[in-house]
Amino acid sequence: MRTSRRPALWRHAPTFAAVLAAAVLLAALAGWAAGKGKQPEAKEAEAATLDEQTPPAKPDSVRIFIQTVPPRKAQVKWGGKLLGVIPTPRALVVERPRDSGPLDLVIRAAGFLPVHTRAYTFSDSRVAVKLTPPSEKNKLFGYREEPPPNPDGGAPSAVPATPPPAPASPAPAAPTPAAR
Repeated sequence: MRTSRRPALWRHAPTFAAVLAAAVLLAALAGWAAGKGKQPEAKEAEAATLDEQTPPAKPDSVRIFIQTVPPRKAQVKWGGKLLGVIPTPRALVVERPRDSGPLDLVIRAAGFLPVHTRAYTFSDSRVAVKLTPPSEKNKLFGYREEPPPNPDGGAPSAVPATPPPAPASPAPAAPTPAAR
């Protein structure tokens, strides 16, 4: 009697794989055939569900919310144009056309340094600006100490601070023939 080295399960593996492939093929054909015979109402319902899944169109304008920290009444300017005044506890809302370019803003509040910032018009956004009093300006990034005041304003003085160096004495000249 001849014994196989393969276990009993593996002896029928090629047959099992062929039967499985045929079943998958038949299932795919059945699905395709069922789709061909759909009623027009079913196709419209499927199209409606696809329309529901698409995101809504973006609005033509964006809203930019501008606030100060701590909340203070402040003017917001875009170049020379005053966009508005920030109401104290709330934010100033500016509406602009979508993708119309960045806004370079200057925010000025009484008792604080002016702040320059940029707002973008890609989507709705919120800009929170931290106000800094002049006494704390040395805590800002890029701060430089002011040089001490120059009393003469940088003009040359009439009296030099140090006397100019004495000119070097020339070497004694050789006597001339007429002087002999």
